[in-house]
Order: sequence, then C-alpha cells, then structure tokens
Amino acid sequence: MNLERIYSPGDVVIGGLFPVHILVNGTQVMIYAIEQINNSTLLPNVNIGYDIYDTCSNVSMALYASLKLMEGETPKTMCLVPNGDVNNNVKAVVGELSSEVSVSVARLLALPLMPQISYASTSQVLCDRSKFPSFFRTVPNDEHQAEAIAELVKNFSFVPVGIIGSEDEYGMYGAENVEDSLQKNNVCVEFKLILPADFSPSHPTLPEIRKNLRSWRSEAIVIFTEESNAKIILREAVNSGVNRTWIASDAWSNSLDILNLENLSKCGRIFGVTCKKNTVPGFLEYMEEFINQANTNGSFLSESPFCPPGAKENLSCSSFVSDPENQRNGQNCIEKTCLLGFFKKFESYEAYGVYMAVNIIAQGLKIVLQDYNGTDFSAWELTEKIPQANFSLDNETYIALNAESEVHIGYEILEWSTEGQKKISTIGTYKQSLNFAEGVVQEYTTLIVTQFNCSKSCKPGYELYILYQNTTCCQGCRRCERTFYSDDGISCQPCQDSNNSQCLQKFLPWTNGFSIALAVLASLGLLVTVTFSVLFFVYNYTPIVRAAGGNLCFPALVSLMCCFASVFLFLGMPTNITCKSGLPLFSLSFTVCVSSILANLLQIFLGFNFKFKLGDWLRSVNKPVSLLIVCSSVQVIICAVWLVLKPPFISTPDNGLLDCEEGSMEIFLATQVYIAILCVICFLFAYKGRRLPDLYKNARFITMSMLIYLVVWMIFIPVYLQEKGRYQQVVKGYAILVSGFGILGCHFAPKCYILLWKKELNDENMLTEYIRNHYVKKGIIIMK
Repeated sequence: MNLERIYSPGDVVIGGLFPVHILVNGTQVMIYAIEQINNSTLLPNVNIGYDIYDTCSNVSMALYASLKLMEGETPKTMCLVPNGDVNNNVKAVVGELSSEVSVSVARLLALPLMPQISYASTSQVLCDRSKFPSFFRTVPNDEHQAEAIAELVKNFSFVPVGIIGSEDEYGMYGAENVEDSLQKNNVCVEFKLILPADFSPSHPTLPEIRKNLRSWRSEAIVIFTEESNAKIILREAVNSGVNRTWIASDAWSNSLDILNLENLSKCGRIFGVTCKKNTVPGFLEYMEEFINQANTNGSFLSESPFCPPGAKENLSCSSFVSDPENQRNGQNCIEKTCLLGFFKKFESYEAYGVYMAVNIIAQGLKIVLQDYNGTDFSAWELTEKIPQANFSLDNETYIALNAESEVHIGYEILEWSTEGQKKISTIGTYKQSLNFAEGVVQEYTTLIVTQFNCSKSCKPGYELYILYQNTTCCQGCRRCERTFYSDDGISCQPCQDSNNSQCLQKFLPWTNGFSIALAVLASLGLLVTVTFSVLFFVYNYTPIVRAAGGNLCFPALVSLMCCFASVFLFLGMPTNITCKSGLPLFSLSFTVCVSSILANLLQIFLGFNFKFKLGDWLRSVNKPVSLLIVCSSVQVIICAVWLVLKPPFISTPDNGLLDCEEGSMEIFLATQVYIAILCVICFLFAYKGRRLPDLYKNARFITMSMLIYLVVWMIFIPVYLQEKGRYQQVVKGYAILVSGFGILGCHFAPKCYILLWKKELNDENMLTEYIRNHYVKKGIIIMK
C-alpha cells in the first residue's frame, strides 16, 4: 500500500494523519506550529520533527499509517509491557479528521498508550476512557453540539423538527444526541431517519426518502451526517421542491461544495453549527513566504496543483490579485495567488484545532522532560502528562483539557446566503448559552404558526404543549392552570413559587404598602365598631340607645364588623373561598346595616309625625324586626342567584397572572343598586324628619352617611371597571372602608359622644323636657 508522506527528523517526532485532499491547510498548520516551537525556548535542546501521512479519509490507509508510526514495537511489548522502551522517536499523533477513522486509529494507538489528539473528530463514542485511554481532542464532543442545535431550534421556535443521521460513528450517535437534547427541551421530533452506510445517489432507498421529503411536516430538519450524504439530501430537496429550514452539523456546515449546488435557495434557509474557529497567529504570513519560494518541497503542495480541488471553481482568483501586473505573469502567478487566497478565505476550526493539538503535545513534552535528561521516554508517559497541560495560546485562548479529555472553546452559529453572492456568515455563538447578533431571532419569533398550523408561540397566559395530528407531532396552545402564570406564551410557572413581581400583579401581597394600609384601617374599623358595641350594650336600656334603635343597633354594628372584615378577603393571593365570599359578604352585611337604620328611622318618623296621611299604612309595616328581615332577604336572594349562576372565580387572564373575577358583573351591580335604593329611602325619611327633636332626627348625620355611600360607589363603579390588576383590589377595599366609616362616624359616633361626655342628656326626665321645649318653640302644645 503506497502512502503519501512528508517527513522531517527530530529528537521527538509527532505523527500526523490528514485527509490531504480535504484539509491541505491542516498539514501546513502542523508544520508551521512545530517550526514555531523549535524556534522558541519552550523545549530547549530538543528538536521536534514530524511524520505526516495522507490517509485519504480511508480507515485502512489510516491504520496502515498508524502502524508505520508505531514501527519498532511488537504487539507483545505493546500489550504486556505498555511502559516499555519505544524504539522509534514518534511520541504522539495528531489526527484524524473523521470520527470513524479516529475510532479505528484510537483502538490501535491504545495498545502502546500513544497519545492521539484529534482536531475534528467529535463522536461521543470516543469519550469512553476505558476503550480509548490515550485519545484526546481539541474539539468538544457531539453531545455539546447537540445541545447547541437544540438551543438553536428552541430560540427560533422551530416545530416540529426532523433528524437525519447515518450508520457511522458520527451520524448514528450524533442523531441520537440531537433527539435526546430536543426532547429535553420539549421540542417535538417528528422523525429520525438513519441513512445506510453505503448511501449514494443510486441507493435503492432514495425514492422512499424522496417521497418522505414531500410528506414530512417538519419546519426544520437537522442533517447530522457527513458532507457527501448531506449533499444528496439537499439535491433531492431542490429537485422535489421541498422548502424547509435545514440545520447543518459541523461535518458540512462550511461546505462550499454544497453551498454552490444549483438552485440551492429553492430548498429553504440553512443554518449551521460549527466549532469556534480562531485565526492561527502568523500563519498567513508564513504561507505567503512559503508559496513565494522557488519550490515547495517538503509539503504535500509540491505534488499537488497550487489550487486544491474545488478552489478554482469556488473562488475568483483575480479577487486575490491586487497588482494588475501580476495578472499578466501567467498561470504560475494565478495558481500561487489562488492558493494564498484559499488559505486566507477558508481558515477552518480544524486548522486551529491542529495548532492547539501540536501546542498541547509540546506542553506535555515540557512536563515529561523535566524528569529526563534526554528523550528516552515512552509514549505512555507523555499520555499521562498531557492532561496536566494548561496554558494561554496566542495570548487570547486559554487551553485546558476537561474531564472528557477535550478542549471546549465553544461553537459558532452560521447562516448560509444562497442567493446572489453566496457566503456563510457567523450570526451567533454558543458555549453555555446562545448569543445572537442583534435582530437575528426576531424574524422567526414573530411567526405565530408554521405552514402546517403548528403553534410556535402562544398568548400570555397560555403555554405550548405537544399534540398529535394524524400521528404527526405538532404543538398547540392551552391556558395555564389556576395559580400558574405565563408571560412568555411558552410555559406556565407556579405563582406561589415565583419571586416574579409580575406574578403578584393581579392581587395584593400582604407586604404591599396598599395591603398594609388597608389592613390597618380595617383593623381600626373593627376596633371602633367593637368599642361602640360594648358601649351600646352597657347603655342598652337608656333613652339615647333606645332612640338610636335599641336592639336594632346590634345587627347594624355586627354587620359593620363583617364589612370591615371583608376587606381582608381582598388581600394576599386569592383562593377559591376568599374570591367567592369577598364581595357577597360586603353586599349582605352592608344591606343589613342600612336596613337596621331604615327600620329605626321609620319607627321614629311614625312616632313623631302625627298628621301624616299615610300614617295608618306605614304603621302597618312598622315592625322593625320584620322590616329588617324582609329588606335583608331580598339581598340574600340576589347573592344566592349570583353564587349559583355565575359566582366570582379565580382566573388566569391573557396576561397570565392571577385575578379574582366578579363572575356576573350584572348581578354584582344589582347588589349595589339595591343598597343604593335603601340608602335613598333612608335619606328621604331623614329629610322628612328634619323637624323632629335634634336628639332623635340626626337628619344631617344620617343624610351625610347615606350620601357618602352613594357618592363613593358612584365613583367606585366606573373606576373599578376601568382599573386593572392589583389596583382593582385597592379600589374595592377603600370603597368598603369609606362606606363603613361613614356609618360609624355619622350614625353611631354622635350617640357614643352623648353616652360618654353628655351623660346628662341620657336621662328620661331630661329627654322628656327637651322634647317638650322643642315642640313649644314650634307652637305645638304637648299634653301631659
């Protein structure tokens, strides 16, 4: 078997395995890196050589080359005495490109524990240290790439998604990793197709794949396989008129061959994920000097055209010629210029990976040589020291192998321009998270549904969920459950477990300033009401208390306590009980309070108004307890209908935040209108009784308390209907408090003032004399 090879002797030799027809710049970077190290003080008195083979991307040729690099050792020595002496100077190997070749080589190099550092093999299979103890790489494994692809899909909201892999180390495990990562991110995977190992344009499975391409509903399809397979799939997509979004794995995300396919733009947009590429410092200057030499012996370029395969077709050579005179110097100038342009334009992450690999080996050698006077050490000793290497490369990139024996410097997210000037641009990066250039994601996130009516996002208050349409997975929208919120339209989060202030927007947390103020005022109202109740109980049989209604005062005072207590039901996170009981409790309790005042006013009015024509009719209804029960029963019926037909309830409206809805707004308004009617009647009786003795009529005070309620609720209702969020609860609370304090201050407070500080008026004889004098002044004679 004939192998293309370039060799340079040294005290320590680094082997190289490259598919030169694909990665010609990789061999030149390796040579350049070795020359840099030899010209530095990193390894004094030690000269590094190289022995580089062209593997032609073939497993057999790569294995043969590996055996050549290992010459001088016998299998017995390698198996039984892995720390034995090595008879040649090759201490490490850089390579290979593809995972399939690297796996085979790594099994062989594991026998003498010779360190192998791949610059591009990403298969997760190679993470198994028990099988590949001497394998390292300067790229992250495919599990990380799959995570990057899943994040890309999630950010662009592609649904559903398809996956195409292949029966090889790279495509098989890569497709599985992508599927796992997508499912972890709750992304719907419609299908996973694994291409056969011998897939080609004439493969018998191609007609079935062509048919499936037309029937698949996936908005985006991930192609995680080698470049040749991806090219066949995309050509079929173009010919079949299939328009999708395609996501390229690193194996073909920079493929110029695919980029230049005819009518590629017809198959849709293409994004790619590739390992982050840095510029090899000084390499282009080195290559310019190298190319301008009289000959290129000692490189693969000496036996190859100056323009590597595809370079002349993919590039305009004239675009790299700045001097018009040079363009007239013939084919040699064009070829040299084209080659330099090739190296400039197509720097790849593999090239930088080679540069890192050589420097990692050099750092490992530095550690090993601290224990040796010469280079008489075994390869396995270098394998042990390489994980200890950590250093800064080109003053920019920090290099250190992680627990998986790989360097992870991140990924680049690419977008292909397939119309006009064809190019591949970097639009974002990924390491632990995605970072896009400004405005990149906006085009996709503004779309609501795919062409197959699968939801990409939902309104706030809803979340995405996977559904199935005719056995095809898709996404739909569903409302968040109670006590959950969603402000992104993607997923619902529990309010009680969230510190998100938006989650608390629709209700008043106890720590809110409004909540504290309402709670303090409601507590004060309760305290005052209890105090008044005690006073009225103590002075229950005195004239002033009897004049205020006697026992009718107690239902009114208890109902006021319920009014103030109802304020607490509007604070904190609403529950089913607090939501349903808040407004009905206030409506019923305030109705009882006003009904008690009305019964008392009617009793007083009829007791002093002797000439009223309808007196007999009014006297027939002058039964305070019955009147209280009848008036209150009407409100009980209204509230019962409210709670049965359409009660208040907890909701998660479109903003996704908790709210306590009134249920039937019409019935709620009916409860307040009924209270307003009772207040108006009280107002009329107070007005009619304006000529009664002052100690009985209290016309001004009762009129004021009724007007306070009417004005407050006339203002409250339009404000309440207009206000949103937590301030609805504030409006409710303050309306209830003002109404309650209005009754306390205008109806009960004057009586309590007399009970405490005008006790002389609370005497029956004094009261009788006071009434007599009142009517004498009016010209009315009162018979004894």
